[in-house]
Amino acid sequence: MCGGTPWRKEGITIVWDETTWAELDVAYCWNQWQPCTPMGKRAKQQARAFQPGEERLWQQVLREQEEIQAWIEGHPRYQSVIQACLEAMPDIEVQLEKLGSGETLGLTDWFHMKQFLWQFRQLNKTLREQGFSALSLLCPEEFAELEQYLAQLNPGPAWTPAFWIDDAYDDDLRMLRQQLRRLEIKEQERTEQNKRAIEQAYGIRRNRLGTWVVPRNTPLEEMLRKDGRVVCHVETLYDVTFGLREEADGALARLQAQVEAREKAVCVWLTQQFEPVQPSLRQWVRKLTHFDVQWARYQAGRKWGGVRPEWDADRFGLLGAFHPKIAEELAAEGEGVTPIDVEVRRGVTVITGPNMGGKTVALKTIGLIAVLAHYGLFVPARSCRLPLVGWIASMLGDQQSTKQGLSRFGAEVMRLTHWLGQEGAGLLLLDEIGRGTNPAEGTALAQAITKHLSSRSSWTVHVTHYHEVNQLSGIRRYQVAGLCWETLEGEEFEHGKAWRARLSRHMDYRLIPMEEAGTSIAEALRLSMLLGLPEEIVMDAKRRLGGWKDEGEAKAGSG
Repeated sequence: MCGGTPWRKEGITIVWDETTWAELDVAYCWNQWQPCTPMGKRAKQQARAFQPGEERLWQQVLREQEEIQAWIEGHPRYQSVIQACLEAMPDIEVQLEKLGSGETLGLTDWFHMKQFLWQFRQLNKTLREQGFSALSLLCPEEFAELEQYLAQLNPGPAWTPAFWIDDAYDDDLRMLRQQLRRLEIKEQERTEQNKRAIEQAYGIRRNRLGTWVVPRNTPLEEMLRKDGRVVCHVETLYDVTFGLREEADGALARLQAQVEAREKAVCVWLTQQFEPVQPSLRQWVRKLTHFDVQWARYQAGRKWGGVRPEWDADRFGLLGAFHPKIAEELAAEGEGVTPIDVEVRRGVTVITGPNMGGKTVALKTIGLIAVLAHYGLFVPARSCRLPLVGWIASMLGDQQSTKQGLSRFGAEVMRLTHWLGQEGAGLLLLDEIGRGTNPAEGTALAQAITKHLSSRSSWTVHVTHYHEVNQLSGIRRYQVAGLCWETLEGEEFEHGKAWRARLSRHMDYRLIPMEEAGTSIAEALRLSMLLGLPEEIVMDAKRRLGGWKDEGEAKAGSG
């Protein structure tokens, strides 16, 4: 997507588009936020980012996760108990809808209802007994109500999570079932006697299915076909399967119908008992859903060692920040990620540095943390302060649009134009704006865009190689620390994959404020020579660079 309308996800308009979501690799962390219950999963699908003005609610959501963290640290062995209760929790939305519409709940409905109440009781009981009051689901009075509802679904002396229409519900039902069992026993005895009589008469034995298989076209087959006590079930080319002919028993059928009628009456009675408490049940489902979503939020943040983000009206301040997906990829290669420290204030923050210095990674890290924080998740950093913003946009990759017939530069301009037109303050992440056109115009555009953004109330981070951008006033500047040349130049580099890993070992990916950073002259030329580019080419480039600098300084002085 290049500009256009805001991205709609699961029917919810959110403050960034699909391109930003993909460029920042948000899905890696998003997919680790996994509620356990069906209700929690739906709530996550419908989750929206916190907006400016919702700071109090946002901080409450984060504070609850801190309380979950503190409780788990004090009660680690109960974490699996809570997880098991949540994972076993059924969805009772259909049953609640039936109660609301006056429809009678059947056996399967009551099984789901009882499972929900049983697991909900276990969850509340565990939290109460272990002193977890932060996200207490039910007060003592509500817990007593829950016990009463479960008692209605457990009329017998022993409580179990399973549900059936117990004899204790209805005396008439109990007597009918007793009569039915006696009649069924008699019917089973009669059936067994008939089968034994047939086996004695013909010298055959039934199989495990209770039927008889005999060869085709034999006297035995002919005799069985004439015996009215049996009936042919299956015929093949080689044999015929006979079974005992079923005889309709009117008394048995009448008793079965009476039992079913009494069971239905019990279901009607239970439905009448639960109809008035449907609002309470819905409220409990909402509380459980909130707990499940919060539990899952904390568990996700725990996977990347997350910290609670704090609110700050004016700046994005990160210490020890990293991108979990990039960290995992580097770990697979035996490398470690370098956390970044950065402070982004209103206006423009410019990051410059050498190629392969981690500038784009820094942008991804800032953007990812902003998105996660806006969804109320702990973020991968040592500390984090940030505002709530109305939108977040990134322009990090190749924005070329073959569908619209646009070059990289054209698509980039369209996308930037869209986000510049957004209302309210947002976070804009730019990677080498203007590099898709010729250097002179690209430099001028990068300067003009940066100057324009520096006067706006939004927060912009611009990664650029253009030296002229850094000369602008009113911007905050960072530089990637870069390569450690003293140790790097002492190594010999060869072509192939090895040089990339060796180069990475000597790269310092930290972001250093420009007033603290040393000067870095022609690092690309030094690196090119180190990687084997002919010396005469590098020296020619160096001479041209010097001439370009002299010319540029002269023009600046005359201006």
